[in-house]
Order: sequence, then C-alpha cells, then structure tokens
Amino acid sequence: MLKEFFWGSWHDTFCAWSGLVVVVGYSCFLASVKAQLNDFYERFYDLLQKGGDVDPPSGEYEDTYADYRTEVAKELWAFALIVLPLVSATPACKWARSAWAFLWRTSLMRAYLAAWDTQREPIEGASQRLHEDTQRFASGLEGCLIVVLDAMFTLAVFSPILLRLGTEVASPVDLGEATDGWLWAFAFLASLTGLSGAALLGQKLVGLEVSNQKVEALLRKDLVLLETTPAVIVGTQPTIDERYAAFLPQTYFRNTLESLKKNYFALFKHFGVLNFWLSLFDQVMVIAPYALAAPLVFASDPNQRITLGTLIKLSNSFEKVFSSLSVISENWGAINDFRSTYRRLSEFEAKLYPPVKTFGWRSPRITDGGSGAGTHLSEVRPRGGTVQEVLGEPMPEGDDDRDDSELRVAEAPSSSSSRRRASRNEIEVYTEGPARTDEMRV
Repeated sequence: MLKEFFWGSWHDTFCAWSGLVVVVGYSCFLASVKAQLNDFYERFYDLLQKGGDVDPPSGEYEDTYADYRTEVAKELWAFALIVLPLVSATPACKWARSAWAFLWRTSLMRAYLAAWDTQREPIEGASQRLHEDTQRFASGLEGCLIVVLDAMFTLAVFSPILLRLGTEVASPVDLGEATDGWLWAFAFLASLTGLSGAALLGQKLVGLEVSNQKVEALLRKDLVLLETTPAVIVGTQPTIDERYAAFLPQTYFRNTLESLKKNYFALFKHFGVLNFWLSLFDQVMVIAPYALAAPLVFASDPNQRITLGTLIKLSNSFEKVFSSLSVISENWGAINDFRSTYRRLSEFEAKLYPPVKTFGWRSPRITDGGSGAGTHLSEVRPRGGTVQEVLGEPMPEGDDDRDDSELRVAEAPSSSSSRRRASRNEIEVYTEGPARTDEMRV
C-alpha cells in the first residue's frame, strides 16, 4: 500500500511526497499556533484578574481603568494576529489533505487493476476490496494519520510547557526528585489508564469488523446476481406449488440477513461499552486539573498562590498533553476501523500479488502468455455478437447456424469461468419456460 503511491509513477511519487510535506508541515504549524494561544490565555486572564481587583472608578482610578482598556484591546489584536494565519491556511491544507488521500486511493486502484489476473481463480470480495475498502482506507488515512501527527507535534510543543508549570505549581503530594514533573507524570498515568480501559473493552472490535465486512460482501454479491441473473439465486419456478416458497428471494437471503443482524448488534454492544468508558473518563479528566490546582488560587501561603492566568494555562497545557497521550484511546473506534480495512487490503494484496518479494515489496502478478492468455477488456467486442465473441472464446464448429434461443443461462454455475464478465458490455440471454428475455451484464 506504500509502494503503489510513494514509489509508483513519477506523478504519483511527486504527489505522495509533496502531500506528505504539506500534511506534516501543517501539523507542526498548528501545534505552534496552539502554543501561542496558550501564552495569550495566560496574559489575558491575568489582565482580567487585575482589572477585577481595582475598586470602582473614583478619581485616581479612572486613569488605571483607561490603561486596562488599552491593554485589553492590545491583547485582542494580538489574538487576531495569531489566528489570522490559521484561518487562512486551514481550508487550503484541508483541501490538500483530502486530495492527497484521494490520489493515494486511485493509485491503489490502478495498481490492483494492473495486477488483476482474470485467468486465475477469482478472489473472494475482490470488487469490494477494490472499490469500498480503498475508499475506507483513504478516509481512515485522512482521519487517523492526521490525528496522530497532530498529537505528536502537540506533545512535543506542550511537554516542556507542562514541565515548567510543574516547577511553578506546588504538587499536592511530595514525590521527591520527581516533584517538578508531577503534572506531566499525572497526565501520562491518566492517559495510560484510559488506553488500558479502551484496549480491554474494545479488543474484539477489529475481528467483528472484519467478519461484518465479509458478510456485507456476500450480501452485495448475491444482490448483484439477483439483479442480473435471477436464476442463479432462485432457480426456475418449480412445478409443485408447495415448493414455491423455497424459491423466493427472501428465503434465499434469510440466513445472510440474520448473520448481518447478529454481527451489527455485536458491534453495537462493544461500541456502547467502549463509548461509555471513554465518555466517563473524559469528563473526569476535564475537571482533574482544576481539582488539583484551583485551590492554589486562594492558598494562604503567598509562595504557593497562583494567578487565574496560570490556572488557565495549566489546564490548557494539561489538556493538550493528556489528549496527545490519549490519542489512541480517544480514537479507538476509528483506529480499529482503519486497522480492519488495512488488514483486509493486506489479505487482498497477498492473494493478488505473487508471494515472491523484491527488496521487501511484492511484485504485481503477470499473466502467463500462450494460448491460455485472457482477453483484455479493450478487446471485448460491442453488444450484438454471440456469447463466444463477447467472451473471446472460439466458435464451436458446426454451430454457425444455431438459433440464438438455444443460448441459455445455467441455473447454478459452479465454475469460475461461468462468472466472467466483460465490463460495460451486455449480451442477451434466454431462460427456459415462457418466452422471457433478460439482459445480463457480463
């Protein structure tokens, strides 16, 4: 999945590496803006606290209030200068990230189509892997990779800030030499607790998601067959009326729908337990920094007393570090969905590409030449010819004058060759019984 995009054609390679530079650069820029806003919050709330300590205006305090109003205006202007580049860059970078993920998807699709060998046994769910899973891969890549990058740069920027605040804010417990880093240690232990709970409660989600996608692929394949070749699903109408119910589509799909219901409700149950844990833990961690440091605003010891700006800066820095360390637990559902997609695509590539590896990469499968070589899609003839002409098979001898009504669809094709299709071309197929004409896309 990496080679197809980062080491493919020159156009894909250029888009892959340039897009990666944009994605990483934007994450770094976003982390620096967060740090500047954190400093702004400290200054702004300290200014508000000082203004609240001033008595109502009476003569000598009028100049003081005018100075505070001027300082507030300056801080608001500083805030505008901080967020203005972010407002300008965010839409452009989000567009670049979406385009980058889509180009990765199309690169995968082109590589898979180039390696698709129609002369081999069909790969189960190949159409879903090629269409839906590549789309899910692109969406998950745009979500999970961006979240992880943002977390990494945010952690790198805010960890020194939180460590410095640990030396300024007194610890509620004496930790000896580790007292100065008590805030960062508390954030790390809290994130480890959240991750452990998420991993324990969501450990079955990947397997359930993979099983669910297999049932979805089976349902989609049977529905396509029901639309194009109904006889493959329901057969022909029996002569005994009592057996007619066995040939209804709802009878054929009953077990598939029951399996689908079972899988989805298992997913709902595990996601419900996981979401309850994450919601509860997040609310506890929102109040945790205030519960630890807010009493110090009113501490009797002046050496331990902190300002309102310091409290807000501490809370914001703690939230950034904790969120960065908890990025896996907070996005456990999305990460599991991406993992299941990656696993299905890896299994698909293992069947699509040959087992021989070159420099650690799988090489695309090459169709053997000779008389058994398959007909390329570009060689498929337009609608109106015989079945043999459309499928590229030789015309049987002595059958030139055979009537087209003798071409009938098999009730239950068992070989892979009977399911070969020519994309965007149609042939007319006649079934037994009354004169009924069905158009089947092959």
